[in-house]
Amino acid sequence: MVGLWLVTQLIVDVRLNNLISNGDLPYGPLPSVEANYYSYNGLVEAFDSSVPLDRVKEFSRSEFEELLITSLGPKMQKGLKPILSSVLTLSEDYQVDPLWIISIIMVESNFQFDAISPKNARGLMQIKPDTALHLYQLMQKNVPEDQVNKNLNVPQENIEVGIFYLKKLLQNFRMNYGFATVAYNIGPQKLRNRLSEKSLDVKNFSYLVKVQERYTLFSQNLKKVLKDRPSPFEFTYVFSDQGLKYDQQIANFFPLSSSENLFVFLP
Repeated sequence: MVGLWLVTQLIVDVRLNNLISNGDLPYGPLPSVEANYYSYNGLVEAFDSSVPLDRVKEFSRSEFEELLITSLGPKMQKGLKPILSSVLTLSEDYQVDPLWIISIIMVESNFQFDAISPKNARGLMQIKPDTALHLYQLMQKNVPEDQVNKNLNVPQENIEVGIFYLKKLLQNFRMNYGFATVAYNIGPQKLRNRLSEKSLDVKNFSYLVKVQERYTLFSQNLKKVLKDRPSPFEFTYVFSDQGLKYDQQIANFFPLSSSENLFVFLP
C-alpha cells in the first residue's frame, strides 16, 4: 500500500507542477482582488440567442473591450471608445445584453452624445426629457426637472437612463427583445395598440431591422473568437484526457516487465 501511496503522490506533484509552470495555477494564495471580467450570466438570453454572452467572463475586461472595438471601422471606434466601459459596466449592473445596448446607440445617435432629434429626444440613446423625468422617478432618483436636460447630455447619465428603460421594456414584454426594441422606438402603449389591431409586422419593422444589422456587425468578432476558443471545461482533467497523458508519464518512471503488475506494491 505504501507503494501505491507514493505513486499517487508522484502523480499529484507532477500535475501540480505542470499547472504552475503553465501559469494555470499561481503558486501561493490567490490575491484578493475584484473580478477582472464582465459577467452577464444573469441574462435569460442575448438579443441574438446564438451569441454566447455567458462566456464573456473568459476574457479580461480589456480583452473584451478590445474585441468589441475592433469589430467596427476607425470612425465608429472613435465614438465607441469613450463610452464602452460605461456601457459594459451598466449593462452588467442591470444584466442586459451590452451588444444590444450599443447597437441601439448606433441606430439612435451614431455615438453623438449631444445629438438632439426634431422631437427633442436627446443624447446617445435619444431620450425625451419628460420620459427621462418619469424614469428617474422609477429609479428612485430625485432629479429636478431643470437638471434632466443637462443630465441627458452627460453620457453616463444618458446611458443608465436608457438601459433602465430597456430593461423595463424587456420585463413588460416578457423578455421579448423584438417587442422591447420596437417599443423603445414608438413607445410601449403604441406598440400594444398596434399589436392588438394586428397592424404591425414586428419582425420586419425597419427600426428593429436596423438594430439587428448593427448587432450582427458588432457581434461577429466575438462569435468568431469563441467558436475557435475551447470552452473552459475542455481544459479539465477528464475532457482533455490529461489523466491518460500523466499516467503514461508515471508509467515511464516505473517500467514494468511483462510478468509484473501493480500488485508488486502490495505488502
